[in-house]
Amino acid sequence: MKVAIDVGYGFVKGVAGSGERVRFPSVVAPAQELVLSDLAGREVGHLVELRRLSGAVERYFVGELALKEGRAQAVTLDRDKHLHPYHSVLLLAAARLLGAGSSAELCVGLPVAYYRPRREELKRHLMGLSAEVSVDGSPAARVSFSRVLVYPQGAGALLTAADLPESGLTVTVDVGFKTTDFVTCEVQDGKALPVSSLCGSLEVGVHTALYLVQAAYQARTGAPLDFTRAERLLREGRTFFRGEELDFSREAEMARLAAARSIADGVLAVLGSRADEVAVYYLAGGGAEALPQLRQMLPGRVRVLPDPTFANALGFLKVLSGSA
Repeated sequence: MKVAIDVGYGFVKGVAGSGERVRFPSVVAPAQELVLSDLAGREVGHLVELRRLSGAVERYFVGELALKEGRAQAVTLDRDKHLHPYHSVLLLAAARLLGAGSSAELCVGLPVAYYRPRREELKRHLMGLSAEVSVDGSPAARVSFSRVLVYPQGAGALLTAADLPESGLTVTVDVGFKTTDFVTCEVQDGKALPVSSLCGSLEVGVHTALYLVQAAYQARTGAPLDFTRAERLLREGRTFFRGEELDFSREAEMARLAAARSIADGVLAVLGSRADEVAVYYLAGGGAEALPQLRQMLPGRVRVLPDPTFANALGFLKVLSGSA
């Protein structure tokens, strides 16, 4: 079975050759007994149980359930996130939800800046990953990988573009939670060939806007704001504090503008004078929708890929299937 999984800093996205899809927040917490679970039900998130080769059994809340009920939530923003123990929990959970079993084939991504120095390390780690996995009470099944491919983020997303120009440069800007990857290609004879000197990663993403919203909230209320509520406030512009509804729509708009401007400036600084040769910019990632202002900040023709949130995972699946 072939599965492609994009373990992002904000969300895990996965697709399978069978057409199945999964998406959930990249949050994990140790599982605990929920005294009112019979009343509340468990319509959100996942309860994941892992049995390692050593025989050790681990239970976790994953995704929305970790956000809602977890007491020791973990969200990693480390550059080497694949070394964090919860990275394996997220990947195994996604693989099992997609229907993977033993000897599955897997393609994952790495940010452009970390791709060359980290890809072999990540591949070795995933080839050695194996556990019996149960999700939401399903029968436990062994999940392991007989083949692992690692592909640059952004480059995967470009593989979903259906309207490549006949010539010139294309720039795929993949806006994630923590990082933005951009991949510049030169189109020749219908093929997009990467221009390495014009590719890179920026330490800017949706979290940049969230930090600004958090700061605005704390300045007005004196209270901190966690990432989950900050994401809702960025999206909706309003929230309640001690019974009073507060309007943060202006601050949310300014936060989106600031993050988008930082991304556009970073990409254009690397392109330099060759920005004049760009035929089209493709936008991908959750940030393509969360930061719509970016579309007006890049010069010339800008296209949002048809399925921006899943663009990398869909591109990874093409690589795995040999149809790229």
